[in-house]
Amino acid sequence: MSTLAFLTDFGVRDWYAAAMKGVARSIAPQAALVDISHHVHQGDIAAASFILSQCWLDFPAGTVFVTVVDPGVGSERAAVALKAEGRYFVGPDNGLFGWLGRKVTRCHRITNEDFFRDNVSHTFHGRDIFTPVGAHLASGQASLEQVGPEHGELVTAPWPKPEYEDDRAFGRILYIDHYGNAITNLQQTALEERYALSGTSVSLHPRRIPLLKTFSDAPAGTALAYFGSGGLLEIAVNGGNAAQQLDLRLDQHVELVLN
Repeated sequence: MSTLAFLTDFGVRDWYAAAMKGVARSIAPQAALVDISHHVHQGDIAAASFILSQCWLDFPAGTVFVTVVDPGVGSERAAVALKAEGRYFVGPDNGLFGWLGRKVTRCHRITNEDFFRDNVSHTFHGRDIFTPVGAHLASGQASLEQVGPEHGELVTAPWPKPEYEDDRAFGRILYIDHYGNAITNLQQTALEERYALSGTSVSLHPRRIPLLKTFSDAPAGTALAYFGSGGLLEIAVNGGNAAQQLDLRLDQHVELVLN
């Protein structure tokens, strides 16, 4: 059974996400439909890109990701379908997929209207183009070559790179989840290659937060830093909301300090 996984900024109050699923069911009734999230902040391409990067390899090969965070809908931005690590991605070429880099083995611009919904709207390509193409791919009714010609280099929405010194590393907050945990761009593997991390802390200027293993290692209501399930340094409050309690924000600088 094939899988269609949806990631959008449509929310669940309105009918938009449901309309996409209805179209998918009409084309690929045997496909499993999975919601990654529909709560991406409106037009936040970087957040959608990050969310997708954190979960795509958890899905089986053959999965088709229909990703629609598309503030340029109806403009000249390209619509693309691509393959990486045996999985497929369909959506606008606006930075959503640029992080895949060399993992992309094939990429095609979506131009073949045979795979579109009838009467394509100028403002709802998620329903009328991306979902139908994704469903045709998932059901085996279309190949990448059939959806359109090869597409060149993907647009990138680069994430900030960490900086390293002898006794410290500098990073930024990439994402804040619904628990209020702040996820940074500091990778555990890269840090462990450079430093002995025992006794390390994270500085938010002037606050210092200890680097611990897990939430329960900190007293209830206190802040900690830890390496999350995605291998990135995160900041949390045990039993609380770090973003609120520590006044954290996206792109905020954080500093890992060796004690």
